[in-house]
Amino acid sequence: MVDRADALSRPAPRRPASPTAPSPTDPPPFGSRLGPVLAGLAVVELVWLIVYLAFPLVNAPKVEGITFRRGFILLQTFPQVIEGVTFRRSMLGHFLEQLSHVENLPQRVPIVMVAGLIAAAAIGIGDAILAILRLRTGIRWPVRIALSYGLGAAVLGGLTLIVGRMGWLHPWFIRTMLAGLAMLPFARMAWNRFRGVAPEAAEDRPAPQPPDRTAWLFALGIVPFVTITMLGSMLPPYDFDVLEYHVEGPKEYFQAGQITFLPHNVYTNMPFDVEMLHLLGMSAMGDWWWGVLAGQLLVAMFGPAAAVMAYAIASRASTRAGWIAALVYLSTPWVHRFGIIAYVEGPLCFYQVALAWGWLQGWPGGADRVGRSWPLLGLAAGGAMGCKYTGLISAVIPFGLLAIGDVWRSRGVRPLLAYGLGWGIILAPWLVKNLADTGDPVYPLGYRVFHGRNWDEAMEAKWNRVHGPRPFSWAELGSSIVDIAGRSDWQSGLYAALVPLALLRPGSRRLALALWAFAAWIFLTWFLFTHRLDRFWLPLLPILAALAGLGADWVRRLGWTALLATLLATSLLTNLMYDSSIMTGFNEWTSNLATLRTDLPRRLNPPLALLDEKLPAGARPMLVGPAAVFHLNHRVVYNTVFNRETIEEIAKGKSIEEIRRALHDRGVTHIYVDWKEVVRFRQPGNYGFTDFVTRDLFAGWVAAGLLDRPVDFGAEQELYRVR
Repeated sequence: MVDRADALSRPAPRRPASPTAPSPTDPPPFGSRLGPVLAGLAVVELVWLIVYLAFPLVNAPKVEGITFRRGFILLQTFPQVIEGVTFRRSMLGHFLEQLSHVENLPQRVPIVMVAGLIAAAAIGIGDAILAILRLRTGIRWPVRIALSYGLGAAVLGGLTLIVGRMGWLHPWFIRTMLAGLAMLPFARMAWNRFRGVAPEAAEDRPAPQPPDRTAWLFALGIVPFVTITMLGSMLPPYDFDVLEYHVEGPKEYFQAGQITFLPHNVYTNMPFDVEMLHLLGMSAMGDWWWGVLAGQLLVAMFGPAAAVMAYAIASRASTRAGWIAALVYLSTPWVHRFGIIAYVEGPLCFYQVALAWGWLQGWPGGADRVGRSWPLLGLAAGGAMGCKYTGLISAVIPFGLLAIGDVWRSRGVRPLLAYGLGWGIILAPWLVKNLADTGDPVYPLGYRVFHGRNWDEAMEAKWNRVHGPRPFSWAELGSSIVDIAGRSDWQSGLYAALVPLALLRPGSRRLALALWAFAAWIFLTWFLFTHRLDRFWLPLLPILAALAGLGADWVRRLGWTALLATLLATSLLTNLMYDSSIMTGFNEWTSNLATLRTDLPRRLNPPLALLDEKLPAGARPMLVGPAAVFHLNHRVVYNTVFNRETIEEIAKGKSIEEIRRALHDRGVTHIYVDWKEVVRFRQPGNYGFTDFVTRDLFAGWVAAGLLDRPVDFGAEQELYRVR
């Protein structure tokens, strides 16, 4: 016997008819006029494809004044004859070359093994959550694994915070803990067998879907994108934000053996649920540099997990729609980009689409959903906010409002309590940490309310000037819509081509409307309440991918199938070649990692890398200007531009001897000043930099005997030894 809640945890049984067959409430589109409509649609789609290929790539470097466009990349897939005699190396040749150094792949084995152990621990936790909520049955195994990984990783982040605050980051303790968590599914099965609990009943299993004979084609299209993203994620980090705090914070925790308050790096005091994967990688591997590569691989795995959830939503209509949704998502250059750069947008996309899936599982809902869906939705919303504070408006608030709606309908508070409990399991450790460290649970955002420590009015004004919401503008609204449609350098044109058609698909228009509403919420709240950084709208992508899957399967006619194949083939080839270029990210997928460990820092910041090489082992420099310090082997004193400048805190209003004593107390042996960075921050429209730091200040300290005369480490970089 299956209760009503069991039924709600599964999609409704599918009719044996074609998945495009009209329902009583959804008449077929256009009727006998379908032929002319398809012809007109073909013109529109082909025109859009040309426009998409012609968009200039504004972030691409200009070579000899050439503006790169996607069409240019597509044309360069194969060798071109230049001036009749010269052959230019093709994009396809470059793609294959970056995969050719297979002799270096064994270096990735320890990374994959450590990442696999952490992923198994996350899945173990997630499997236990689904078992407690009685959600293991009724959902297919890929969805169950993806959900278990995402939810388990969110809980594992909070557990790592607790363990780290207690100073239990020893490699063997972490390895033992992870191994124990990975065994949870086996322990559950053994316990059930001991209790004599019958295995999953046949009626509890999902009803089989009609097979799609073209599924292998979609799977084949997915493979190269997943392959290069996973390989790219195991390359050393190179992005400024990543080097400044996403991986630098975990590195400092690992080196200290404990998670502590870092007053010099404000970003590390935001929810760091995803970054705990890096810390686990470092601790399990016993090395901060190699361990971060395992953490980056774990972050990249959220891409396929989100694609599975998009598949699960779109496959409520048909298997083909599900496959296309997954293909559209994973082939998007943005997804590859935040798979190889350890941003938190990849995990955030997963939690957003998991929320949509969880809501649809119990739609239209009611009291029977309280014990299952609302705790699940709370956990997913907590996971979203655990990625970054913007998850509050994109995830927590909308589903909190839906929970309040269920409270009103059921005349009881259980939906809201269940939702709040799930959210609190993930977010409470981070809020408590900030409250203890700063007096502000949402530091630094809650200064006006909580007046926390280590923040003041000047820092608040500086933060809001850069990170505060932007004024409303109709022109900017239209420009943002065009960016999302396909003008953004890393966007795929398949969204604009297919998403609008989702409303035409018979039998799934209510589903399409619900997804449209969620996508509209994410977009509007991004536009109205954030500073409109482009990657902040990326949580739209898996929702739009599910809609694209529905739109691609709106009708099955030979003409539409041929047009769809053209759109998919052109876009996939263009996106794959673009992903293989440096314009999407660091792409030396099979390079020697040991060589890159020393070579990449020299490429990113030659003077800083030279400083790290030349200083004696026991030296501890104070950096004025630089903050992307992850690759440095020396322990350094630094601060981000949004923190108080350390040199100013030490020296302002102090005598030479007081400054000398303060520097010695901190173990500072040298002061390194990057005047190029200082000037950059002071430029109009940039973050700003304290007026205290000047060349005359350091010249005076040299004259007073506090510092030795500077040694040049670059055209605009100087190193002073503290006397």
